[in-house]
Amino acid sequence: MRFYNGINKLQTASLFPFIFCSAFILIAEVLRLIENNISIGNEMFFYNFSDLLYRLSGYVFCYFITLNLVEKKAAFTAFWSVLCLAVINTAVSSFYDDGTPYILGIIVAVFCAYCFNRLDRVLSLSLTMICAVLFGVLIGYLIDYWHNFVMSISRLISGKGIFSPVLFSVSDNILSLFGIDTLKDMIFYKSYGGSVVYGGEIVTGVKDLFACGYNGELVSTYLSGHYFMLFALAGLALALFFTLKGVQRYILIAVTVGAVFSGNISIFLLFLFLESPFLFLSVLFIGAIAYLSAYVLQLGMGYDFNGGIVEMIINLNNPVYLFAGGVVFIAIGYFIFKFSFEKHGISDSFNYYIPERLSPFVKSLGGINNIIRYKDDSLEVRNPKLIDTVSIECEINENIVTSKDKRLIELKDYL
Repeated sequence: MRFYNGINKLQTASLFPFIFCSAFILIAEVLRLIENNISIGNEMFFYNFSDLLYRLSGYVFCYFITLNLVEKKAAFTAFWSVLCLAVINTAVSSFYDDGTPYILGIIVAVFCAYCFNRLDRVLSLSLTMICAVLFGVLIGYLIDYWHNFVMSISRLISGKGIFSPVLFSVSDNILSLFGIDTLKDMIFYKSYGGSVVYGGEIVTGVKDLFACGYNGELVSTYLSGHYFMLFALAGLALALFFTLKGVQRYILIAVTVGAVFSGNISIFLLFLFLESPFLFLSVLFIGAIAYLSAYVLQLGMGYDFNGGIVEMIINLNNPVYLFAGGVVFIAIGYFIFKFSFEKHGISDSFNYYIPERLSPFVKSLGGINNIIRYKDDSLEVRNPKLIDTVSIECEINENIVTSKDKRLIELKDYL
């Protein structure tokens, strides 16, 4: 698919940001846990430092993506793209003080790379900076409309019984893909996440309720499913590990460790999306099941920050349900990936180098992306209709192609 070839370039340019940002969110989560459990008078230092690490994510993506996508004077252009992002952030912060998501860094990097690869240098410098200023001001003025939109989604989610966890999971995972936490804030700290008279006072927001000691239905609706989802993502990562090769495996380990230990799954979701949009759609389905299961079981487990492993241990409740469900969701994640991979493939499957002598043969098989796996003297393909039976003497049984062609053995040995 042509789309895979496009996102493969972006994924390759994002290898270092995946590592650095996974480390950032992991360190930031540790700092927030320290800040929450000490009383030495310097708690705000830990909070501010962790907040800074989260805000750096966009700059990291912006710098390295530009560095890898620009053809000439990449280092200068990368610093320039970071400066443009800083201008946007400055403009946005005049209206909105919650920082900007890393998706802005990716957008700025791609736009700067496009301009510098196709336009004159002076024109590119001028155009990118002017667009950065205008874009920053535009976003600043659109913030209120965005908040109104998110509040509409929050109203749609809130108070819908068994549908609330499903709607919340799908909506939140879509926004988390872009590093946007606005919906979480509405549910976690405002009345959309429920209002309960607790301890003689009205407490609003499911996280504030949990912090007060409440672990009722609202916690099971909006918080508990997160832990089941972590198990599912671990199972999915396990299956993906045996499919990826080379440096991609190390990147996968980094984003998985960062997500599971910190509880912040945004970078992990972005990695999955760049591997396969179909895989991300599978994650939306898994997340809906995870949150729905936690709601039905009334798991009652919440978290104060992002819900990593440490918080899971600290707030452990219903351990039998948690770990039994965890095993089930590891299996679900593993087999959902297998299904998605065999059906649609992943970005890395479209990025193999094929020797010139084998290229015509691979083309006759429908391309490298059409091959799923080898089975002795046969191979399994995604779409048997793409096989050129004129060029290859073979037998086709459903999606299994059998042939005695020597090139088949040679290709198998090469791959």
